[in-house]
Amino acid sequence: MEQTASGPAPEKLSLKVKFVYGVGAIEYGARIFVMGLLLFFYNQIVGLPAAMVSLALSISLLIDAFWDPMIGHVSDNLRTRLGRRHLLMYLAIVPFFVCFVLLFRPPEGLTHWQTFAWLLTFLLLTRFSVSLFEVPAAALGPELAPDYHDRTVMMGVRYALLIGGGAVATNLGYFYFFRPTPEFPSGQLNPEAWGPLTLAVGVMMLAAMVICTVGTHHRIARLHQPPVRRASLKRTLGDVAATLKNWNVGVVVVAAMISGMAAGVYSGLGLYLATYFWGLPAQQVGVLEMARLLGAVLAAFIAPPLSRRFGKKRTTMGLFFAAVAANSAPYILALAGLFPGKGAAELLPLLIVFRFFGDTLAAGGYVVVTSMIADVTDDALAKTGRRSEGLLMSADSFLQQVTTAMSAMLPGLILAAVNFPDRPAPGMVTDAMARELVMIYLPVTIAISTMSIATWAFFRIDQKTHEQNLRTAREAMARAEAASESGEPPAVGAPVTSGRI
Repeated sequence: MEQTASGPAPEKLSLKVKFVYGVGAIEYGARIFVMGLLLFFYNQIVGLPAAMVSLALSISLLIDAFWDPMIGHVSDNLRTRLGRRHLLMYLAIVPFFVCFVLLFRPPEGLTHWQTFAWLLTFLLLTRFSVSLFEVPAAALGPELAPDYHDRTVMMGVRYALLIGGGAVATNLGYFYFFRPTPEFPSGQLNPEAWGPLTLAVGVMMLAAMVICTVGTHHRIARLHQPPVRRASLKRTLGDVAATLKNWNVGVVVVAAMISGMAAGVYSGLGLYLATYFWGLPAQQVGVLEMARLLGAVLAAFIAPPLSRRFGKKRTTMGLFFAAVAANSAPYILALAGLFPGKGAAELLPLLIVFRFFGDTLAAGGYVVVTSMIADVTDDALAKTGRRSEGLLMSADSFLQQVTTAMSAMLPGLILAAVNFPDRPAPGMVTDAMARELVMIYLPVTIAISTMSIATWAFFRIDQKTHEQNLRTAREAMARAEAASESGEPPAVGAPVTSGRI
């Protein structure tokens, strides 16, 4: 068996297992696409004021932020015949599908506040149910692939499939269901298109969740089972505090928290900008979005070798900074009068080039960051003797969701600031409104993204630290197993210096 400085080399997964596990991310990619259109759908199609839609999105994200760590901690400590993760993943599938489908089908004739109540109710139910799948599935990754570099490869496969799910959903939307009609030349404004689209995407997400859960079922017997412990509130809170008291966890959480703000703004305004600033019909928006698929596939190949050559931290920071520049350039050039205008023949090809490079760079950064977050779970394991992937992976999203919840109000407020109309008739949205929208959107997202990327400079785990963590973790878990039998807190071995506070 291959050896490392910390002993026998960790098992490397087959491509089949990496692929089946990654299929679960298709659900996430498709859901990002459709849920990112919620503000547009409820504002431009249903007619609910943008500020009310943003309020519902904000409330649901804020509540969901507290729900995820609870699921993560429960998942970490479950002892069932289906292991720690799979029971929750199985339970999530049907409720999520039902709630998601109903979310995009508000009854006709409701008042604004009744529509708001429908939106908020099914947003909450959709987010709650999908968390039962996503939190355990994300926590499954670090345990499936403990090897430092093999983990990055698996995350690359997972991210490529995530973007693939978004690309398929994009294809269904912009090339099929949003086809232009005489009444609606911009098919995304056709109310009749949204029901079939969301049903088709819902079925696709349902299938992805089933394949991931059933396809990794055979690994249950090889996964960690938590020791039997006498649980108490004091002990549970102590376990959570010990796990989260980690410098690298803090770096991850702060970086995610800041990036969540930019994500909230982009998610809410992306289709508005494509439709009204660039003047793209549905098919051209679809072509532009499809550039992400090729970018994600390329990123899955370039991220692992770049990470090996330059290290994970330097790679992810460089890729993210370059991505911000590439994605911002078209807007900056357009505001300066140096980019083709609406309807120009060269507009779409140039946007595709910038989008391809920007999303390739961003996807590569995301692949490496996901691997870095997984490394944190081993760092925490070495210090506590407990496997807490669920808690740590959800802690990563906790403050991100809190800040995304707060920033979810921003798109609605920005639209109100430029007097953007609800469910507008043709011609109501002027070029001046669209330009003013970009002039607010651009500096906000650049500034927030830059702060988030800079935070990764404080990350302290490299390959040498990771391998030492694996050795320390094996010893610490053995002591934790022995301590659990006596009911005493585990005595964790001397932790490595990196990552300690």
